[in-house]
Amino acid sequence: MSVLFSTGSLYGLPYHLAFRLASAAGCDGVELVLDPWSLMAGPNAVRQYGHRMACPIRALHPSLFGLPGWRTAPEAFPRLAEWALALECPLVVVHPPRFSGLAENIRLFDQGLASFRRVAGEEVVIGLENSAVFFERDRQHPYVWPERVAAFALERGMPVVFDTTHAASTGLGLVEAYDQVAGLVRHVHLSDFRQPHAWLDRPSLDTYFKHHQLPGEGELDLASFFRRLEEDGYSGAVTVEVSPVALRIWRPSLATQLLRHSVDMVRGWRAVGGQATPVLPLRDAAS
Repeated sequence: MSVLFSTGSLYGLPYHLAFRLASAAGCDGVELVLDPWSLMAGPNAVRQYGHRMACPIRALHPSLFGLPGWRTAPEAFPRLAEWALALECPLVVVHPPRFSGLAENIRLFDQGLASFRRVAGEEVVIGLENSAVFFERDRQHPYVWPERVAAFALERGMPVVFDTTHAASTGLGLVEAYDQVAGLVRHVHLSDFRQPHAWLDRPSLDTYFKHHQLPGEGELDLASFFRRLEEDGYSGAVTVEVSPVALRIWRPSLATQLLRHSVDMVRGWRAVGGQATPVLPLRDAAS
């Protein structure tokens, strides 16, 4: 099982910094989240830099924010396919259709999916990531619920990218949520989930203080989750996808230490099917 680092953890900073951090922390590669810096450089320059840093791009994710020419599935999906081919990247991760105007968004998604497959052929797989709950109204969105994600993906012949903190945001147990998509999971986005202090507990801050916490620093039973992956014979990659606040990115040496610790924990859990005693969290160093 390879362990990747999401460049989205440093979204807004030059992509070189994320590659360097991943390399220093001993990651096997990166999941590239497109942003203005990488788009300006172009796929060939980004791929070459990844090779120089011994951090190949093994998954590709669209921008976290809408960018011109990338806002709808018919626009974005074929361009993602072109980037994946140029990057020699085997997997593209996309989100389900948005809830507002769902029927039209599903139509656009399917149009984009057909375009993606015409461009990528059999060389690149496109996977569907489960969505997160931020507001109470998000619970009405079918694709925050793993069983609905599984049904949507099956109808379209897509694998699932299982995001642990997104699953936890629904209130489901982690293994319970995973079991509803088991057999379809091609890739895992790994981070922890915890309830922040009351004054930080608001949807606009969830990505930074509630979701996407360092593995082992939250409430999720990740050891049991890795045991379940082992039982299923999971052989895909795991992307450590944590917030810049959780990573303490303003202290680069500490961020490297924390990411390396997370990578070691994943490998420890994986080594013996979740039975390993992980290294104790770096609470003293991170405080």
